[in-house]
Amino acid sequence: MRIKNYISYIVPLLFVVAATPIVVTVTRSSQQVVEPVEEVVEEVVEVEQYLISPYDKIFQEIGAKYGLDRLFLSAIARVESEFRVDAVSRSGAVGLMQIMPSTAKSMGYEREQLFDAETSAEIAAQLLHENNKMLRLSRDFDKTERLHFILACYNAGYSRVADARRLARYHLEDANRWGVVQKYLALLAEPQYYEHELVRSGEFGGSEETISYVRKVMRRYNVYKESIDEV
Repeated sequence: MRIKNYISYIVPLLFVVAATPIVVTVTRSSQQVVEPVEEVVEEVVEVEQYLISPYDKIFQEIGAKYGLDRLFLSAIARVESEFRVDAVSRSGAVGLMQIMPSTAKSMGYEREQLFDAETSAEIAAQLLHENNKMLRLSRDFDKTERLHFILACYNAGYSRVADARRLARYHLEDANRWGVVQKYLALLAEPQYYEHELVRSGEFGGSEETISYVRKVMRRYNVYKESIDEV
């Protein structure tokens, strides 16, 4: 009888001891599953705060100020720096919109200011706006052609594009078509063209980069317009 009573006390204790780790294990496992799920939800919410980049609002406001499509400004930033405010190119261009410090200096800005997204976008918009004015294109000028020209000016400088347009006119070709002007931009690498009396800025060997740049930005701009359904 004593043995039976002893066993009757031991058996329930074994079940209690065996059950306790199982409960603890399940509890820990549940905590491990829940925590990552909460983190994923937070990431999704953060991503959905903007459509293209964290600088959507800046491009919206500055675009409205200078009459530029925010998607166009976004496309430039994507090609120039991949939306990196700390980007510095091998040639020394700085920030989100890759502004040269010398250009910024002439406009009253210091190099350190170029690492600020809003300042960078402001300078870029000013340059695009000024180039558009200097090109003196008519109000009814084709919108897409206009963007090609101001992008070329942004990359190569207005004077290079102006030289190419003068050569196009001299050769009785349409200086208002980018497809024509880019040809003469490339020819500015050859003496018989850059030594012409109409050419004011001399030799230009960067046409390949400029033509590629214009193509990349316009392609990205079209992608943004199609995906967001804006003009």
